[in-house]
Amino acid sequence: MMERRVTRDFQDAVRRMLEAHHTVTLATTGEDGPWAATVFFASDADLNLYFVSDHRTRHGRHLAASPEAAAAINPDCSAWGEVRGLQLTGRVQVLNGLARVAGLRHYLAKFHDVRALFETPRNPDEATIAERLKAAQLYRLEPRWIRLIDNRRGFGYKEECVLAATDD
Repeated sequence: MMERRVTRDFQDAVRRMLEAHHTVTLATTGEDGPWAATVFFASDADLNLYFVSDHRTRHGRHLAASPEAAAAINPDCSAWGEVRGLQLTGRVQVLNGLARVAGLRHYLAKFHDVRALFETPRNPDEATIAERLKAAQLYRLEPRWIRLIDNRRGFGYKEECVLAATDD
């Protein structure tokens, strides 16, 4: 695959897709084989994805053993000419400290109902859910490669970019 620079148009198209969707299908693999899990996500200006999950889930166990993952984001459609979405690969890490605070800010900004639950649970059930969410791990998927597909631009249309990894 040929590496190409990330253009502003490509970034903007990816960012619009990330902002327009709420779930990502995360693919991991481990000793028990491959796995796909759909999780709610938020993103930031650098195209990182943030999601909350329990470390005891199958994908959580896989990520603890190997932090590499693939992901797909796409709307449901019924005609080939409507197919569009994102495919990506990258490294996933659990966020702690200030990185967790920053990532959670993105997540709560996208999911207002979750923010309300965190801030003012209305009943004991919501308080329980809020406490479990607060205790759950917050993950960041930092994309290393992104493919944008959009058959509205022609059958098989795609753009790909390799992104440089950043150090925390």
